[in-house]
Amino acid sequence: MEQIIFEGVDPTELARVLAGGVDHAGNTIQAFTDLDGGWQLRCCLADSVPGDEIAFIAFSPFDWNGPFRETGPIVVHARGCAATWQIERLPDDFDQRPMTLRPYNREHRILYDLVEPVPAGVGLNVQVRTLLQQPDVAEVYGRNPQGGCFAFVARRAG
Repeated sequence: MEQIIFEGVDPTELARVLAGGVDHAGNTIQAFTDLDGGWQLRCCLADSVPGDEIAFIAFSPFDWNGPFRETGPIVVHARGCAATWQIERLPDDFDQRPMTLRPYNREHRILYDLVEPVPAGVGLNVQVRTLLQQPDVAEVYGRNPQGGCFAFVARRAG
């Protein structure tokens, strides 16, 4: 089976946005201290812990332009993140939440007939791998099913 890479937010682009103080939608970034923990961070594909300085920002994870490119809210470490943004397997925390998997083809179009709502606890890593075995699928974007927020992108490695 081919290796798959799961990615959060590109750290170079995130650093640029944070340094500029304005997100992809033109909003001023306002950091705050997380008192409770549990926010799903897109910079490191982990949950926040109490005391983390985080921010809600509008962000587009797409590195291409076109009608299917979207910008939406995500949560990130407000001063950047030292953790990795690329992993070979999603953390177990991800599998404990429902997710919508949205596959795209090489032309950056959503493959609507393959969009898949995934209930919590049913094996998100396996579901992503199954979609990436489809020959027309180039990338799979995970989205929060309630808010539609970007969660991760998965691609074949190499």
